[in-house]
Parts: sequence; structure tokens; C-alpha cells
Amino acid sequence: MKSRYLSAAALVLALGAAAIAPGGASAAPARGPRLITIRVQPNPIVAGDPVVIFGRLIGRRDQGRLVVLYHRAAFGGGTFVPVQSTRTDTMGAYEFSRADGNVDTNRSWYVTSAGLTSRTVNERVAALVTIAATGPGGVSEPDGSVLQTGKGELYTFAGTDTPGKPGARVLLQRQASTSGPDNWVTIGRGRLDVSGAYSIVHKFVIPSATGGDANIRVLVPNDVKNIASPSETLSYEIEQTQNPNLTIVPKSYVILEGTSDTISGVDAAGASQTVTLYSHQAGQPFAAIETTISGAGGAYSFSVSPEYNTYYRVTSSPVVVSASKGSTGTTGTSGSTGTTGSTGPGSAKVVSSAVAFVGVRVVLTVQTTSTTINQGQSVTFSGTLFPDETGRVIRLERENAAGTAWHTIATTVVATGSSYSLSWMFYEVGSETVRIAINGSPANQGAATPPITITVNAIPAAQLAPATG
Repeated sequence: MKSRYLSAAALVLALGAAAIAPGGASAAPARGPRLITIRVQPNPIVAGDPVVIFGRLIGRRDQGRLVVLYHRAAFGGGTFVPVQSTRTDTMGAYEFSRADGNVDTNRSWYVTSAGLTSRTVNERVAALVTIAATGPGGVSEPDGSVLQTGKGELYTFAGTDTPGKPGARVLLQRQASTSGPDNWVTIGRGRLDVSGAYSIVHKFVIPSATGGDANIRVLVPNDVKNIASPSETLSYEIEQTQNPNLTIVPKSYVILEGTSDTISGVDAAGASQTVTLYSHQAGQPFAAIETTISGAGGAYSFSVSPEYNTYYRVTSSPVVVSASKGSTGTTGTSGSTGTTGSTGPGSAKVVSSAVAFVGVRVVLTVQTTSTTINQGQSVTFSGTLFPDETGRVIRLERENAAGTAWHTIATTVVATGSSYSLSWMFYEVGSETVRIAINGSPANQGAATPPITITVNAIPAAQLAPATG
């Protein structure tokens, strides 16, 4: 049923008029409704998400009754004010739609009708937080970029918080590589300005070689207006400065599980050097896996097919860096000088490259039930992940109305066998875009499915609201 937006004064007058019988005489009280129900879907939401509020007047004479929706911004303080009104249908059901952009802070809801008041529902609302990165010279660094450690390598993470509270803290966070896949460590701090924007400059010290792939997000802690609000997560490769005597460069810094990559570089000692490739995964020691001989100009290469995020380095064969002459022999019996001794063995030094990190992105599949549904029906998303991601959290994400960011609306845990199944009920009439996604971890890079469009058709409010309290 279509809602009507009224001023607070108009709603109060409407409520008063509803209690007066035609002609101005007071109506005799009748055996009226016994209960009015309320449901709010979804809850929690991210600022700007659609919200549908519906319920039913249960009892006699429930048709055509005025229903008024009240809200109070933030929890536990302030005054409830009327914000919308509608009338019950022939079955006593009602429905309100709060379109995108109308609900951007925590709030409480209840409805009144025919002298009855519903229970109060607290809606939890996360702020919509965006994030983007730029590197030295203002160059954009999108998800999957390669960043550098070292002096002068400064990266700026900036974005906005909607609705935003000027002065609110903003935390730049990196996923912890050793304390679990869903734990985060704060590496930088900032504040929202008067427009709700933030900017945090950071220099990376810990490369992917020792800290895992760099999954980065910002988090705005909870306050009275919003619950704790994270941005989407960006994944980067943080590379060490190269050793000019022995370089190492992956052809691709991120590959899909099941595909191959090439590790190559140049040994400054030139051709015919023995080059050994070492690798390890998170929490394991380096181990030699292959040896080759450098070619013209000292060039070498290896083909690799890692299943998990892998760290690589190479070493060259020992080279002589110094040697001592043998001592002069003693004077012979005939008076002649002895011969010079042979050159000593000298000392040898192994040349080692920097560590290169190759992130292996999860292969994520998805199948859905029907994506054209009626209000209140669910869509089930199911699929598999390769390699095995059993026990990890996987997310259903919604694209915001502006098409500029994704945020989580539901989660589940990947089941044994690395499969998942997640269902979500949709209430807002129209179309919205969703996807399935998983964050990166020390073992693998994160992944997301292509966008999925869900179309929701309107149904009568009586079919949407339950028939009982």
C-alpha cells in the first residue's frame, strides 16, 4: 500500500479526526482490534539501504484504519515523532517503504492504530564508508595494485563517511597475518572533517614477504549515530626494494588458483651462474624447489603454480670475493729463491634476492535460485571455493544506490568441503545488485563473483504481513 508523507502537525490532526464520528458526534466505542504487529526488514542496514516496515492490525473492524509510523533518531534519547501514515487494507495489513537515503542513522520505530501501539523496534545502521588509495605523484592504486616499502613511498587512503560526524575517528587497518583471517590491526588514524571526508597518509614498512598480502580497510568506530562501520576491503602486494645484484620479479603478482606464473630476474654476475629458487607459504620456512643456470646477461626464469599465497626468493652460486697470495718459498740449498705458493681458497658469499610475493586468488563459484521474486521471498546463493576455505566467513554484499561501493548484508561460514549456501529475503520493490565475496587471508587473496541483479515484485501487504502476532 502506498505511503503518505505528512508533517507532524498533520499527522496529529489526522489521528484526532479518526476518533470523531461523522457529524462531529463522538462514536460509541466498539469492540476494536486486540493487537498491532510490526516488522522491520532488513536489520541491520548500511546508510541509504532500503527499509520496509509492515505489520497487521489483528481484531474486528481492522479495514481502512489509519496507521501512523513514529521514529526516534538514535537509541535511548530524544522524542518519538510521526513520520508517515497509511491505512490498513481489507485484511488489516499495512506497509511503509523508506526509500534509499531516508535511513542513515540508528533509530527506533513503532506504529499506532485504533488506540493500539506496537512494540518498539531498534534499527541498527552502519555508516556508508568509502575508500580509495593514491600513491606517490597522486597515481591511483586500485585493488590488486603493487605498493612499495621504503623512503618516499607514501600512500594516501581517503574517502567519505555518510552521514558522518565531524571529528569522528577513522582507523586505517591491515589484516593481521598471524592471528586469524578476520582480525585487523590499526596502522593509521585520521578524523572526519566537516564534510565527512578523511585522508590518512601511510608508509608501509612490513612487506608482503613477512606480513602476508596487505588487505586494507578503514573502520569508523561506533557512536550514538551509527554502529561500527567498515569500508570494503582492498588487497595489495607490498614489495621490498630489489637487490641490484640479483633481482626477482613475478610476471603476475596475483593469479587465480589453478593457473601458473613466471618468476624471473637478472644475476649481475652474468651468464652461467647457478640460480636456486626458494619458496614458502605463511608460517613455514623457505625451502629450495628448483635450480637453473642463468643465460645471456645473467637472465633466469622459473615457472611456478602455487595453490596458496607464496613467497619466493632466489640465490646465486657462490662467487669469489677475495683471495690471498701464497707465501714466497724459502731459499733453496743452491742459493736460489723458492717458487711462490698457490693462491689461497679465498672467501665465498651467497647472493640473495629480495623476497617476491605472489597472491593466489580464490576461485569462487555461485549459483542462485530464481532472481525474480515477490516481496518477502528469498534467493539462495550457493557454490564452492578453491582451494579449500572451510571455516572462513563468506559475505553477501549489496551495491549502494550510487554504484560506488559494496557493503555486507549477510554472512555465513564456508562448510566442510569448501562449499557454501546463503539465503536472503528481499522486501524492497524494484531491482538491486548483489554479489558473493570473501576477504583475503594469509593463505589466499579474496575474491568476488560478478554482480547479480535481483528483481522484487510488489505483493499486497496482507500477503507480506503475518496473520498473527
